[in-house]
Amino acid sequence: MSAATRPARPRNVTAAVLGLWLVLLCALGSGDAGAQPSGGTIRVLASWTGPEATAFRRVLDAFTDAHHIRVEYQGTTALREVLLSEVRSGTPPDIAVLPSSGELTAYAAQGYLTELDEVVPAEYPPLWTPRQPENGPVYGIAVKADLKSIVWYDGTRHTRGDLPALAADSRQWCVGMGDGATSGWPGTDWIEDILLRLQGKEVYEQWASGDLAWDDPRVEEAWRTWGELLSGPAARTALRTDFRAAGKKLFAQRPSCALEHQGSFIRGGYAPHSRQARFGFSADVLRLPGSPPGAYEVSGDFAALFKNTGHTGQALELMRYLAAAKGQQAWAEETPRGSARPFSANSKVPVTVQTDGVARSIAQTLKSSSLCLDASDAMPPRMRLAFQRAALTFLSYSAADKEKRLGTLLGSLEKVHQSTERSTFPDQPWPSTVCG
Repeated sequence: MSAATRPARPRNVTAAVLGLWLVLLCALGSGDAGAQPSGGTIRVLASWTGPEATAFRRVLDAFTDAHHIRVEYQGTTALREVLLSEVRSGTPPDIAVLPSSGELTAYAAQGYLTELDEVVPAEYPPLWTPRQPENGPVYGIAVKADLKSIVWYDGTRHTRGDLPALAADSRQWCVGMGDGATSGWPGTDWIEDILLRLQGKEVYEQWASGDLAWDDPRVEEAWRTWGELLSGPAARTALRTDFRAAGKKLFAQRPSCALEHQGSFIRGGYAPHSRQARFGFSADVLRLPGSPPGAYEVSGDFAALFKNTGHTGQALELMRYLAAAKGQQAWAEETPRGSARPFSANSKVPVTVQTDGVARSIAQTLKSSSLCLDASDAMPPRMRLAFQRAALTFLSYSAADKEKRLGTLLGSLEKVHQSTERSTFPDQPWPSTVCG
């Protein structure tokens, strides 16, 4: 129907509609405007589910109340796959919390991330705010930290003095290699920690940064040492055990093992026996020859801000809030009773935010100036995946095959190393530094 033939709208109908709009606007205006988030909605993707997600959502709700910016949180145990799919489809989240600095630098190198120098608190040590390239911009901030150079045990059954003798018996290790597509990473943690213990920070950093060959004798010694610590039935059991289930054997009525080499985050999985869990530093437990003192392996969850999502300003506000000591402390305090509180990389968060001596000891160690990031976490994704698969392969060998085939296995890893040089895969860079 043309405009010329369309019947004229009665004036009284138009007036009635306008009147209705005025009534609605008055009704909205008379409410509590401060309670209505008005700064848009931003989306956050992370790996936390269950009680961890509950605590994190409470922190996000507090941010919304203070800044009137809605936050939609998605927690998934398949974070790498979900994020890659969304990035490829052109619909990334505003903020993603990445479980490794290597993934952070890879996304930064491909131009997906926003620079974050303006929101980094002064109290953050450089280790927890990786730059790409060296002396370049900050692209991620560690909003959660964990200590890895530790061995867990049941404090009601054993003392720290018992641990070295237990560690010498491979049957006493509770180990699980399973974790879906990333199976094998608990083995890489072992090898990294042993290398750090045997060779010290300088060699560890050369290797983690891609400047030391995988078939170097010092790297080979770390693999061989791991093979001696974990062999026979314990190795075979590890290959068919999920990492989440391994440590629960520590607290069984008749435990089949007594020690677990695992990061501080695992304490949350020991419930309802978390209070029984104690730890010793791996340097003291393993007592490796020539072990240099003072360096600890750590890991972090790094928050990154993706470009072109339409909410950069609001997302920067949330990044600033999550990195600040106040937000970090609130996160710990909002954790449900009985669940493990997160550890912070922000040096201003007091150790006393943790509620028991074990957690406070971990928090204090994380304030040390002698820390090194998990090496495989910092490596290019292709190298990290090859390392994880090689750890599984090595563990499957018999004792005799470990000795005969280790050189070939490390030679294969060195080929992957050479193929991931900066000139070949510039979008998957090696880190410039991993130790602080």
